[in-house]
Amino acid sequence: MNKTTLLSIAATTALTSALHAEDSNWKNSFDLGATLTRGNSESTLITVGYATTKKEASDEYFGAFNYTYGESADAVTNDEVLGSFAWNRLVSDLTYAGVRTDLRIDELADIDYRVGVTGLVGHYFVKNDSTYFALETGIGFTTEQTGGESDSYANLYIGDRFEHKLNDKTRVYQTLTVTAPIDDLGDYSLVGEVGLETALTDAMSLKIYVQDKFEGEPPAGLNNNDIKVVTGVSYKF
Repeated sequence: MNKTTLLSIAATTALTSALHAEDSNWKNSFDLGATLTRGNSESTLITVGYATTKKEASDEYFGAFNYTYGESADAVTNDEVLGSFAWNRLVSDLTYAGVRTDLRIDELADIDYRVGVTGLVGHYFVKNDSTYFALETGIGFTTEQTGGESDSYANLYIGDRFEHKLNDKTRVYQTLTVTAPIDDLGDYSLVGEVGLETALTDAMSLKIYVQDKFEGEPPAGLNNNDIKVVTGVSYKF
């Protein structure tokens, strides 16, 4: 785990503590997933995640942080931080405007850092007690260092959020974010996740999800796509 990752975790922890110090209306979850193989092959994959939401009459807040570390045959196969925070202001029952920030650090994808701030507008095409589906788009600013080169640019953003409760204990969900430099749309970055979560107790649930990260123009010698499947537990508080 490098110094940048440690600083990112520390900053997120500090921000989380500040947000929740005097407000109990936030809904929080802590996720832990692990995959171990031993014998003819040895590999380790550990994921640690934190998510928080707060919904009021006119405002919505969403925060997420995820760290993944993996090894196989003593070689590092994953070392990545993903983080985001969004605030949406509802201008009607279904339409909103907001601001989001995104962070990605990925040693294996040669992304030293990528930080973006985006202003957006969105609309709920479905919004009821069991299901919601929202699409949003916006324009922002991104600064990054990838492949040893630094860059800053105006970016286009497109994203969606979906959740459906199958029953009182089980839900399926999907999220997608796509960002691209306005002057080079082919150099886009995509992060998507599809998951299933079912409650084991009032506070604990089983969570299985697939996460996909795609780079339109990755650094030389690297693949476009990174996919991982994670099974773990989620603790809500």
